[in-house]
Amino acid sequence: MSIISKLFGKSPFEPLYRHMLKVKECVDLVRPLMDAFLKGEDRQVKEVASKIFKAEHDADMVKKDIRNNLPKSVFLPVARGDLLSFLKEQDKIADSAEDLAVLLTLRKTKVPEEFKEELKDFVERVIETYEVAMVVSSDIKVLAETSFSGVEAHKVMDLIEELKLKEWEADKAQMIVAKKMFAIEKKMNPVSVMMWMHIFNELGTLANHAENAGDRMRMMLHDS
Repeated sequence: MSIISKLFGKSPFEPLYRHMLKVKECVDLVRPLMDAFLKGEDRQVKEVASKIFKAEHDADMVKKDIRNNLPKSVFLPVARGDLLSFLKEQDKIADSAEDLAVLLTLRKTKVPEEFKEELKDFVERVIETYEVAMVVSSDIKVLAETSFSGVEAHKVMDLIEELKLKEWEADKAQMIVAKKMFAIEKKMNPVSVMMWMHIFNELGTLANHAENAGDRMRMMLHDS
């Protein structure tokens, strides 16, 4: 049996599903990472971050296998470019989780009480966005079996609309916590302000890539 046959079988959708599982394994660690960070548990932050680095690497390896072994001649129910675009955005979700973990381990940064609750809410909104994106991605094997049409396709389209709403809520939560931070910026040193802006941005980027993955799935549904 050829390497391609072993990897894909009849199509690339099984490895795409496996990639989703690796991305999920990575991003499922964001909540325990942020919980440890909010509690000031530096050792736990580093331990969880190490797990995120490993999971992101595993996801990256699956992504590379898909890109390297996707044959141009195989018949697909969706455009090859749309499939690769979806893979790219799905992988960037894991990349953002890794970048967040790097930030939280670079420097000991105290969480001010003045915006701790708003930060917790922001994190939850981001996680909710990603969780809907993972539900969308988890349906890819079923969609492939139905040529990206029918009842399952309508169900996924509804989830993509929910995903857009969740990302919008994450954007609002990001603005709220940023305003809270700037309200007390005179009490903070400039490096802490800079670090918090990077942390907020990386959390927001994770939610953005989750929404983008949904948009790429929408393209596959519309073009099939």
